[in-house]
Amino acid sequence: TPPHLLSTTSNMALFGNRKKKRDSQSVPNLPKLDLALTLSCFALLAVDVALFALREGLSPILELASLMLATSLGIALCKAVSKPFGRAFSTAESLKRPRNLRKFSDQSWQLAVHVAMTLYELSLLNANGWEWWTDTRTLWDPKQLGGGSPCSPEVRRLYLAQLAIWFVTAFSHKFLEAKHNDYFVMYGHHVVTLALVSLSYFNNWQAVGVTTLFIHDSPDIVVDLLKMFNYMGLDGNSGLFLAEIFFAINLVTWALMRMYFYVTKVIRSVWPLDYFAPGWGDYPYAMPILGSGNACRLLLLVLAVMHWYWYYLFWRILVRLIKGSAGHDAGREYEGSSDSEPEDEGVEKKAQ
Repeated sequence: TPPHLLSTTSNMALFGNRKKKRDSQSVPNLPKLDLALTLSCFALLAVDVALFALREGLSPILELASLMLATSLGIALCKAVSKPFGRAFSTAESLKRPRNLRKFSDQSWQLAVHVAMTLYELSLLNANGWEWWTDTRTLWDPKQLGGGSPCSPEVRRLYLAQLAIWFVTAFSHKFLEAKHNDYFVMYGHHVVTLALVSLSYFNNWQAVGVTTLFIHDSPDIVVDLLKMFNYMGLDGNSGLFLAEIFFAINLVTWALMRMYFYVTKVIRSVWPLDYFAPGWGDYPYAMPILGSGNACRLLLLVLAVMHWYWYYLFWRILVRLIKGSAGHDAGREYEGSSDSEPEDEGVEKKAQ
């Protein structure tokens, strides 16, 4: 989930009674890059299906398809259930803008996913006695690597669920959602994530994969709550300051999990043993230069760059808020004008 404080990139029109909203005019016109990312998504799906069929038979393919369907239905249900809640607890001023309630319901399914995945990842780390977290050398136990025992059914279930969620999200991002300013950054993020989940599973790097997923899913809960409180209008103007409080919390949790722990627990552990300095690097085996392992390393570094970029956006929002920009105006530079502005303007004119 990217840190768009005041917008969401998950307007899944397939599950609503509305047409796709207009794309932002500030989205770069890069058709070749768009095509390359789309083909990458389809290629990853095809490769995953082929490898599942080759290694495990038809069962995981059917499970993946079922989980993708369940994800789609779960999104629809979550959005339907959350909308009355948002209407009941939003401020009157917030409800004057119809897109706020729509975005609140759009964000609700992401919160549900991140809470569910974080709890499941916590259970896996707890079952392991937190060894993967406290001693990253245990991520490379020979049983976890090629030629060893297959991953546990619980870890396998996590991977299939993550693949289903990310494939649904990626295809929605391309075919269903309005394009925002960050369209290509987010699309690239989806492709990188799918590639990493796939590579770590089929490369038997599941242990470090569980750690990586936990580091990403857990801080996203704060981001989701931050967005939802903002859409509900529960900020300083309402007297509750929940949006401001969670913005401050997010500056800490994002830096701690996605910038500090991501580097010290994941990046450091996948690097060759003592590569830069004693104790900096845990991977104890030889690896071909052109192989899946080094592909994982490269993609993990790409993800790290994205983390810094999004954290920079958070601070830009903070600076604009300090300078006196309204919350929605501060966030609009990242989403463009695609968020149903004509609809909102019409409502405001009627109110006048």
